[in-house]
Amino acid sequence: MPWFVYLARCRDGTLYTGVTTDVLRRLRAHNAGRGAAYTRSRRPVALAHVEAAASRGAALRRELEIKGMGRVEKMGLGRTDRAGGSGVAGGFGSGAITFLRALARHNDRAWFEAHRAAYEAEVRDPMRALVEEMDVRLARIAPEMVGDPARSIFRIHRDVRFSKDKSPFKTHAAAQFYHRDAGRGAGVDAVGAGASFYFHLDPAESFVAGGIWMPARPALDAIRVAIAADPEGFEATVTAPAFRRRFGGLEDEAVLRRMPRGYADDHPAARWLRYRSFIGYQALTRDEVASPRLPATLERSFRALLPLVRWLNSALGYRPAERR
Repeated sequence: MPWFVYLARCRDGTLYTGVTTDVLRRLRAHNAGRGAAYTRSRRPVALAHVEAAASRGAALRRELEIKGMGRVEKMGLGRTDRAGGSGVAGGFGSGAITFLRALARHNDRAWFEAHRAAYEAEVRDPMRALVEEMDVRLARIAPEMVGDPARSIFRIHRDVRFSKDKSPFKTHAAAQFYHRDAGRGAGVDAVGAGASFYFHLDPAESFVAGGIWMPARPALDAIRVAIAADPEGFEATVTAPAFRRRFGGLEDEAVLRRMPRGYADDHPAARWLRYRSFIGYQALTRDEVASPRLPATLERSFRALLPLVRWLNSALGYRPAERR
């Protein structure tokens, strides 16, 4: 069984060093309060560095060596990790895009199983590390919003039960950061889902988004009631200079031609009541996706999206939080 030595960055910025045979499982244990006593009061933690060891003894010796390093030297370990395959949060290496492009050409189970190791190393594991990192950042800027590698990452398998296209796999990867009291998912079938943040990795166009996409009827009705009650507040949120500069305003991909039933044509919020989707969207360049500073890029976007996400969640009964 392989052994690993890892560095975890705690909420207060300190670094914890440990050994394990399963890094991601160990991180989940730390964040659930079942890890070391040191990390229990410093949650959440995120992976900063990981390296393999030949045996448990070798791992323990390397752990002791790292513990003897200064902070700057420890942080230097994380900066030398290769993005997109090390399991350390950062950008996605070229191997991720290469794999997804190849999957689009060979979208069948036999090919995927033959290349599963590439998927796990280049796409799945870096996405898990990114989710862990963003969860730590969200604990500071929006404690009610969470990222969980087991729940945030969308499955690579497609649901083909009601589709003419029987291709078994998605040719993109994505993760959702959701309100801790709300359901997950998106679209009309995601009953109980709240407004969330979203990251999309795609060879054609990667992007970051936030809000609620095509909500189920109960949620859509609740949002419209809230908009009708506070048209000035909603308009100020989606026309704020910071929001417009980064996202160009609210996405208008799904807008009714006529007013929804029950609302007059001259309603003060007529412009916004016709929306069926409430999303801020920003495309990401290939360099941004590949950069080790991808988490910082996403954090800036999440901060700009936060007023919209919180307004929508409040309309749905999901409250903001000051701490976790």
